[in-house]
Amino acid sequence: MSPATMEVKPTEAKQKATHELFITRIFDAPRELVWRAWSDPSMASQWSGPRAFPAVHVEFDARVGGKWRICLRGCPPGTDTPVELWQGGVYREIVPQELLVYTFAWEKRSEVGLADDDPHETIITIRLEEHQGKTTMHFHQAFFAAAEERDGHRGGWNSAFDRLQDQVGRMQGIFVESRKLDGVPLEVNFTRIFAAPRELAWKAWTDPVILKEWWGPTNFTNPVCEIDPRVGGKINIVMRGPNGQEYPMTGVFTQVKPPERLAFDSGALDENGQQMFEISNTVNFETVEGGTEVMLHVSVNHYTPVAPKFLAGMDQGWNQSLVRLHVLLSRIA
Repeated sequence: MSPATMEVKPTEAKQKATHELFITRIFDAPRELVWRAWSDPSMASQWSGPRAFPAVHVEFDARVGGKWRICLRGCPPGTDTPVELWQGGVYREIVPQELLVYTFAWEKRSEVGLADDDPHETIITIRLEEHQGKTTMHFHQAFFAAAEERDGHRGGWNSAFDRLQDQVGRMQGIFVESRKLDGVPLEVNFTRIFAAPRELAWKAWTDPVILKEWWGPTNFTNPVCEIDPRVGGKINIVMRGPNGQEYPMTGVFTQVKPPERLAFDSGALDENGQQMFEISNTVNFETVEGGTEVMLHVSVNHYTPVAPKFLAGMDQGWNQSLVRLHVLLSRIA
């Protein structure tokens, strides 16, 4: 998991792998939620990777024999040029909510300071135990050829698990059935770290020229993007899908505190221009090592009977939008 640069000579990398990594964490969350964070790509994308190297691409085929693949993006220590680190493997054993076993390997080991002529892979085992509403996670990864490689992974995983703790802590409300509509969650949370200063991250949310470049799911465009980022200011955005269909939305800003906090109410319109649901959105910006941490809270307040089919894609849509924002900020930062 760690992209830390490690100097391992080829002869050392080929020696017998004997080093193991053990990590135990207790999460103040039910086991089902922690399991979903490991097995659902939309949730895993919110915490996978160290804080300085968050995942920008996550794909899972969570079944025995299925493959997984993740791309981490960030700047190596001492540089300001972002790089992408791809990793992947195959699922070997799955017992829902209890056990997950899969292989792990870097696609290009030289990018993390390892020898490319030794396509070494490790085995990761995650065991989950629930006690009084909390989940104990036992993590094991083996075997590493060098202690330095193991310790690099330890640092990366611990940073990722800190993000996992933050995520499941914020998602407790989502797990309450009363906050669902026809099985669709009415509340979601996202946390991302962008390799950009806070002022630039703020501008990406409040400058319509930048906003239109990343707003919406993959391959969507925004032919109309009009915002007035002040309390009471209006929002008017029209998203256009790959098939040409347009999805208008309107809203109003309810809190604007640059460059720390932004809040706005928004909702999609039907063909008659009537709002199908109203969503409250809160975005917090915090300067952290490596850039800016953006925390987004989305809560559905009011809805009509037709809302569920549109809200079903809310989680995926935001995930894809935030990936687009990550790529954009990495390019212009």
